Amino acid sequence: MQTEQLIGLVIGGVAVVGGLAIGGIAIAVSVPWAMKEKLAKLDIRNKERMAMLEKGVDPTIIFKESKGVGQDPMLWGLLLAGMGLGIFLGYMLYLITKWDRIVLTNSLGVLFSGIGLIIFSLYHKASGDQHA
Repeated sequence: MQTEQLIGLVIGGVAVVGGLAIGGIAIAVSVPWAMKEKLAKLDIRNKERMAMLEKGVDPTIIFKESKGVGQDPMLWGLLLAGMGLGIFLGYMLYLITKWDRIVLTNSLGVLFSGIGLIIFSLYHKASGDQHA
Protein backbone atom coordinates (compact mmCIF):
# COMPACT_ATOMS: atom_id res chain seq x y z
CA MET A 1 0.00 0.00 0.00
CA GLN A 2 2.85 2.39 0.81
CA THR A 3 4.53 1.80 -2.54
CA GLU A 4 1.35 2.61 -4.47
CA GLN A 5 0.93 5.87 -2.55
CA LEU A 6 4.55 6.81 -3.18
CA ILE A 7 4.18 6.09 -6.90
CA GLY A 8 1.01 8.21 -6.96
CA LEU A 9 2.80 11.11 -5.27
CA VAL A 10 5.73 10.87 -7.67
CA ILE A 11 3.45 10.82 -10.71
CA GLY A 12 1.47 13.76 -9.34
CA GLY A 13 4.64 15.71 -8.59
CA VAL A 14 6.04 15.05 -12.05
CA ALA A 15 2.74 16.17 -13.61
CA VAL A 16 2.70 19.42 -11.61
CA VAL A 17 6.35 20.22 -12.32
CA GLY A 18 5.91 19.35 -16.00
CA GLY A 19 2.84 21.56 -16.29
CA LEU A 20 4.64 24.47 -14.62
CA ALA A 21 7.65 23.94 -16.89
CA ILE A 22 5.47 24.01 -20.01
CA GLY A 23 3.81 27.23 -18.81
CA GLY A 24 7.17 28.81 -18.01
CA ILE A 25 8.60 27.88 -21.40
CA ALA A 26 5.52 29.26 -23.16
CA ILE A 27 5.87 32.59 -21.33
CA ALA A 28 9.63 32.73 -21.86
CA VAL A 29 9.17 32.24 -25.61
CA SER A 30 6.04 34.30 -26.27
CA VAL A 31 6.91 37.51 -24.40
CA PRO A 32 10.17 38.28 -26.27
CA TRP A 33 8.57 37.23 -29.54
CA ALA A 34 5.65 39.61 -29.03
CA MET A 35 7.99 42.45 -28.06
CA LYS A 36 10.11 41.87 -31.16
CA GLU A 37 6.99 41.95 -33.35
CA LYS A 38 5.74 45.16 -31.71
CA LEU A 39 9.12 46.86 -32.16
CA ALA A 40 9.20 45.83 -35.83
CA LYS A 41 5.74 47.35 -36.37
CA LEU A 42 6.81 50.58 -34.67
CA ASP A 43 9.94 50.73 -36.84
CA ILE A 44 7.91 50.27 -40.03
CA ARG A 45 5.40 52.88 -38.92
CA ASN A 46 8.21 55.33 -38.15
CA LYS A 47 9.78 54.79 -41.59
CA GLU A 48 6.40 55.37 -43.26
CA ARG A 49 5.94 58.62 -41.35
CA MET A 50 9.42 59.82 -42.26
CA ALA A 51 8.79 59.06 -45.95
CA MET A 52 5.51 60.98 -45.81
CA LEU A 53 7.21 63.97 -44.18
CA GLU A 54 9.89 63.96 -46.87
CA LYS A 55 7.18 64.13 -49.54
CA GLY A 56 5.40 66.95 -47.73
CA VAL A 57 2.32 64.94 -46.70
CA ASP A 58 0.89 65.41 -43.21
CA PRO A 59 1.13 61.98 -41.51
CA THR A 60 -1.47 62.84 -38.86
CA ILE A 61 -4.18 62.48 -41.50
CA ILE A 62 -3.38 58.81 -42.07
CA PHE A 63 -1.92 57.82 -38.69
CA LYS A 64 -4.67 59.32 -36.56
CA GLU A 65 -4.92 57.40 -33.31
CA SER A 66 -8.35 55.83 -33.08
CA LYS A 67 -9.81 54.38 -29.93
CA GLY A 68 -12.14 51.47 -30.49
CA VAL A 69 -15.42 51.15 -28.62
CA GLY A 70 -14.10 48.13 -26.72
CA GLN A 71 -11.32 50.26 -25.25
CA ASP A 72 -13.69 52.78 -23.63
CA PRO A 73 -13.55 52.54 -19.83
CA MET A 74 -17.17 53.68 -19.58
CA LEU A 75 -18.26 50.55 -21.49
CA TRP A 76 -16.44 48.23 -19.13
CA GLY A 77 -17.54 50.14 -16.07
CA LEU A 78 -21.22 49.95 -16.99
CA LEU A 79 -20.93 46.34 -18.12
CA LEU A 80 -19.25 45.13 -14.94
CA ALA A 81 -21.40 47.30 -12.65
CA GLY A 82 -24.52 45.89 -14.31
CA MET A 83 -23.19 42.35 -13.96
CA GLY A 84 -22.35 42.85 -10.28
CA LEU A 85 -25.72 44.45 -9.56
CA GLY A 86 -27.54 41.63 -11.34
CA ILE A 87 -25.67 38.93 -9.45
CA PHE A 88 -26.30 40.73 -6.16
CA LEU A 89 -30.01 41.15 -6.87
CA GLY A 90 -30.23 37.53 -8.01
CA TYR A 91 -28.74 36.37 -4.74
CA MET A 92 -31.07 38.62 -2.74
CA LEU A 93 -34.04 37.23 -4.70
CA TYR A 94 -32.78 33.71 -3.95
CA LEU A 95 -32.69 34.48 -0.23
CA ILE A 96 -36.27 35.78 -0.35
CA THR A 97 -37.86 33.17 -2.64
CA LYS A 98 -35.54 30.12 -2.27
CA TRP A 99 -35.71 29.58 -6.04
CA ASP A 100 -32.68 28.16 -7.88
CA ARG A 101 -29.71 30.36 -6.90
CA ILE A 102 -27.58 29.60 -9.97
CA VAL A 103 -30.38 30.40 -12.41
CA LEU A 104 -31.29 33.64 -10.60
CA THR A 105 -27.75 34.98 -10.28
CA ASN A 106 -26.73 34.08 -13.84
CA SER A 107 -29.90 35.30 -15.52
CA LEU A 108 -30.06 38.58 -13.62
CA GLY A 109 -26.32 39.09 -14.13
CA VAL A 110 -26.76 38.75 -17.89
CA LEU A 111 -29.93 40.90 -17.86
CA PHE A 112 -28.30 43.78 -15.97
CA SER A 113 -25.14 43.48 -18.09
CA GLY A 114 -27.32 44.02 -21.15
CA ILE A 115 -29.00 46.98 -19.46
CA GLY A 116 -25.53 48.43 -18.77
CA LEU A 117 -24.61 48.03 -22.45
CA ILE A 118 -27.87 49.74 -23.50
CA ILE A 119 -27.09 52.63 -21.13
CA PHE A 120 -23.60 52.88 -22.63
CA SER A 121 -25.05 52.90 -26.14
CA LEU A 122 -27.42 55.75 -25.22
CA TYR A 123 -24.56 57.64 -23.57
CA HIS A 124 -22.33 57.03 -26.60
CA LYS A 125 -24.95 58.40 -29.02
CA ALA A 126 -25.85 61.36 -26.79
CA SER A 127 -22.25 62.45 -26.23
CA GLY A 128 -21.45 62.29 -29.93
CA ASP A 129 -18.25 60.34 -29.31
CA GLN A 130 -17.05 58.68 -32.48
CA HIS A 131 -14.40 56.17 -31.44
CA ALA A 132 -14.13 54.06 -34.56
